[in-house]
Amino acid sequence: MAALPILVIPAVVEKILLALGVAAAGAVLTDDALRKRKKEAEQAKDARVTPLARAETRSDTKERCRCPPDKGTLMAVPHSMSPAARDYQARITGFLIGMEWVFEGKDFDGFQSRLCLLQEAKADYDQFFKANGELKYDFQKSIFQNMVLKQATAQSNIVKDNPPASLIWYFQTPLAYEHMLPNLSALGITTYYIP
Repeated sequence: MAALPILVIPAVVEKILLALGVAAAGAVLTDDALRKRKKEAEQAKDARVTPLARAETRSDTKERCRCPPDKGTLMAVPHSMSPAARDYQARITGFLIGMEWVFEGKDFDGFQSRLCLLQEAKADYDQFFKANGELKYDFQKSIFQNMVLKQATAQSNIVKDNPPASLIWYFQTPLAYEHMLPNLSALGITTYYIP
């Protein structure tokens, strides 16, 4: 019998409130509030979209940024290099081993179109250096001057003639990086030491 009053009380309260019209008034207020909130949300949604639409009127067409190296070609280029150098080049550029980007008659180890970035990766070059950073043999100076700097100069000139293209040289080894840094910087080439 004690449970009966607990069940009866909520039912009685509900009937009293209904008789007074309180529940109906609450429902009306809730419906009005919901309609008002829905209308405000739609207006806020429209307000967020409108400025963006106005801002885009300057550019009626969706054009890609102009990147001249996009005109290049991915090609298999037969270079003699160590397996470690091939692996490093593939890791840095994301290209398959043996593939390079050829643009304006010059090959680049990699190309990232979305960044308009041409890449060159150098690995295992520390074998040519003494521990103090000097080249081991005098004849290697001419190799570096003729081969590496000639390549860097040619690539740098192509990049300068084709803005907004950029060029980064990556070095796997610290001695080669330190040795080449001043020459490459003078050519406007960004360099990174990434083991």
